[in-house]
Amino acid sequence: MNALTVLFGGSLAGEAFEPVLGGKSAFSLALERAASFPGTEKVVLLGKEGVEYPRGPGFSVIAADWNVSLLLKTLSEEAEGFDLAYYAWADTPFLDAELAGRLAERHCRFAADYSCADGWPHGLAPELLAPGTAGVLYKIAGDSGAGRVQRDSVFTVLEKDINSFDIETEISTVDLRYHRLNLAADSRRNLLLLKRFVDEGILKQSPASGAAEKIIAEKPDLLRTLPNFFSVQVSPSCPSGGDEGSLGSCALCPYGERGRKAEHAGFMEPARFAALLDDIAAFAGDAVIDISLWGEPALHPDCERLIETALERPALALVVETSGKGWPDGAIGRIAEKDRAAGPRKNGMAGLSWIVSLNERDLPADGSGAAAFALELAAHFPKTAGGGDRVYVQAIRTKGAEDAIEKFYRAWKKTGLGIIIQKYNSFCGALPDRNAVDLSPVKRRPCWHVMRDFAVLLDGSVPFCVNACPQLWTTGGGVLGNVFTGSLEAVWESGGERYREHCRGQYGGICSNCDEYYTYTF
Repeated sequence: MNALTVLFGGSLAGEAFEPVLGGKSAFSLALERAASFPGTEKVVLLGKEGVEYPRGPGFSVIAADWNVSLLLKTLSEEAEGFDLAYYAWADTPFLDAELAGRLAERHCRFAADYSCADGWPHGLAPELLAPGTAGVLYKIAGDSGAGRVQRDSVFTVLEKDINSFDIETEISTVDLRYHRLNLAADSRRNLLLLKRFVDEGILKQSPASGAAEKIIAEKPDLLRTLPNFFSVQVSPSCPSGGDEGSLGSCALCPYGERGRKAEHAGFMEPARFAALLDDIAAFAGDAVIDISLWGEPALHPDCERLIETALERPALALVVETSGKGWPDGAIGRIAEKDRAAGPRKNGMAGLSWIVSLNERDLPADGSGAAAFALELAAHFPKTAGGGDRVYVQAIRTKGAEDAIEKFYRAWKKTGLGIIIQKYNSFCGALPDRNAVDLSPVKRRPCWHVMRDFAVLLDGSVPFCVNACPQLWTTGGGVLGNVFTGSLEAVWESGGERYREHCRGQYGGICSNCDEYYTYTF
């Protein structure tokens, strides 16, 4: 078997080059392991222009400003004369040569066009392509090929005409996909995860895929690294129903009178918000910031400045969830100009994304109110070059409203906007049970929100769970600390024991009556 191995390194994070994994970097380990794939006679690194990479026998670098089309065109040209091409990313240090060999044997035996591993975390196995497959994919990509190369770009293009390809898969005996792990040095949190796997001996064990399965099963507490989603309350009020500026008048909101009494008067000051973002970037490296916790951001007198402050920090992606009410005339146009200048974030997201919260009966044909606002946003924030959504409409699925939700989905689908059908949240019993359907897993798992989310209230206090409403702040773990008087790291670590309890199958306090544990944000 005559094989080519191609590693993509055209948009690696700085963490990929840190020499911390057994004295080596994730980049150097990925090169070593990829070169050991069965049948490999040549290794090609698709690198970034202006970056110096090591060179050696059988190893070459192609530098370019990569997009999906150029990637597929280059794969097609380089694969000529080989029996198959392995393709992986150059920041994945645990690439498994044994798993790659099983894939290659199956790929060649069945003359597949494309082969991949299924059930393992990303970063353990390469994708395999027959010599002519990349060229066909290049033609299929068309205009969508102008987008930035993502980790799933090859398969995303293949999906456009998936029935035209012979596909083979090597399936894990243990399905690990629900952990949503990425064993790549693409962020500070994932680099920390890689270090923990190295400490558990993954580099000394073979196959690496089996070692990873064992670590995940026996040490699930290691998977809680650094928070990825920071939900920040910047406004104490909301125009939802009732009197303008009142919060808690919405039937689906548990904030109510106790929340208004618990909060500090006023809005979060821009200088304090900026300092918080700096602390988040220093602590987590990159993150998604939401400024819509328990309040409408449009009512903040300096909301545009808050958005601009987030866009000025390229490691941070911003999400604004809004009712569509309270935005000053011309604000969306001004914000869009700043967004275009800011560019994409470190994590590949757009600088700013929007979620417009609607009633299930709000349809695009209404022509006014929040529905019209969503369409206005779409005009200012079109899809990314890769076809990713920037604007979403959201409605909550509740018991008795199934017909309306279906009509909502079908109507908004025609507009091309992203659609979020949110499950009903009773906030651990603070609201009546109006869940339309039980989607919870058969076996309970540790909570995604305790694992990845970090909520900050107006006064800097941090409830242990982003879903905990004011009625629960003083019970079941209450407040973890305050980010304005202590460090983010200390506050985050104080929530670790709750997650470890979950890993042991212990769900006490308000967690015992919560069904949000399986919902995933970012």
